[in-house]
Amino acid sequence: MKKLAVAAMMIALFSVPAYSQQDKGPLTVRTDKQMKEDKEIDKAYQDAMKRNGDKGQAAKIDPWQTIRPAGTDNTKR
Repeated sequence: MKKLAVAAMMIALFSVPAYSQQDKGPLTVRTDKQMKEDKEIDKAYQDAMKRNGDKGQAAKIDPWQTIRPAGTDNTKR
């Protein structure tokens, strides 16, 4: 009987992590007003990206440009 109780306890304890990983739906419920604000923010962002002219591509920035010696633009490695 003791072995059965221990086995039942172990099965119950091992199922707790699996239960906590189940999808329980969204954590918050967004109101219509909040969703409308989100769309307005997204539209403003898209308009700003169009005005920049880079069409959503990040600017090519080389963080190592001050570290490398000048004239070593050899892309073959």
